Amino acid sequence: MGKKMSDLKKELLNDSEFSSEYMQLEDEFALACQLIEARKRAHLTQEEVARRMSTTQSVVARLESGFPFPSLRSLKRYAQAVNSHLEIRLV
Repeated sequence: MGKKMSDLKKELLNDSEFSSEYMQLEDEFALACQLIEARKRAHLTQEEVARRMSTTQSVVARLESGFPFPSLRSLKRYAQAVNSHLEIRLV
């Protein structure tokens, strides 16, 4: 049986070079998780979100991956498609 994802993550984070790169991408990972969670709360598939955004499922998949970082316009369209609103804050 393979390793759990959480165990693999812990092991990789022990490597200083990996850990440094991971921390630099933390915002992208957080955004990707928020997008996926919003879509799931709306009980929608990527294909359904794509239709609501007048785009393709592959575009939605890229948005949810966080790479490249999506534009503000794309985030607004995604939020509307999943019955949410976009809130950007500096803290």
